[in-house]
Amino acid sequence: MDNLIAALEFEIIREHKLITICQNFLNTAPKGFLTVRPRRRSNTYYWTFEDGKGSARKQKQVNITGNHDLILQLTNKMICERILDRCLKNKNLLERLLNRYKPVDPFSVMKSCSTKYQDVFLLRKKHLLEKRLTAPYKKCPYNPKLHVHETDYGELVRSKSEQLLGNTLFAYGIPFHYEEAFECANGVTLFPDFRILLPDSSWKIWEHLGLLSNEGYCSDNAKKLNLFQQNGLVIGGNLILTMDDNKQDFSSAIINQIINDHILPLLHGIRVDKAKIIKGVQQPYMK
Repeated sequence: MDNLIAALEFEIIREHKLITICQNFLNTAPKGFLTVRPRRRSNTYYWTFEDGKGSARKQKQVNITGNHDLILQLTNKMICERILDRCLKNKNLLERLLNRYKPVDPFSVMKSCSTKYQDVFLLRKKHLLEKRLTAPYKKCPYNPKLHVHETDYGELVRSKSEQLLGNTLFAYGIPFHYEEAFECANGVTLFPDFRILLPDSSWKIWEHLGLLSNEGYCSDNAKKLNLFQQNGLVIGGNLILTMDDNKQDFSSAIINQIINDHILPLLHGIRVDKAKIIKGVQQPYMK
């Protein structure tokens, strides 16, 4: 929807530029127009224009068959006039469409309804989110050697930073899956740290980089980021990227700021029941 509006705005700007170019050209173009008369062996070209003033004004034709420059100028003028006419019509049509077009955004529709229904709408969105949250999903198989840090909601994760992040998401009532499979176009399956589920059926990936002091770890994650980029993930958009500091610490303040700035506004006040997050964690592993 946003892409459509942006495309309309871009096209209006493009049409306006073409209108300006055509108008500037026509201001310096020769008067009159080109008339072409087919002959037996070739065409004859005439410059047709109004000559004289007042009642003495008459249409005049001059044979310009040998004047190729003037023929091209008059031809360009004709094309430019038609482009100008089409651009003016397009611009008016696009502007009317942009002014009257209303994106089909469920939240904007809900906001247009009476305030007494707002709680019902949020309850509906919460129900749909919790349904997605508790549905089985393919995730990274449990490894007792790697998944050693237990969270407040009973899930074993790989690091203390992931434990802190998971606990914070759980405390906020934010719906998420840990290490849900991300299928790449080339057949590779990745398991990002956290997938944040959003009310509009979209999601954000939150990937935390912990062992950046390890060169091999850095190399592996550079390849992962490359795959993310190739498969439509953008840092600052649908990909949140955080990292430990040089003391191998991860700040709670940073987590809270990201949640408040980039996640809570997208939830529109919805918080899922923590029991549903636990139920989602307890889903069997899918292959």
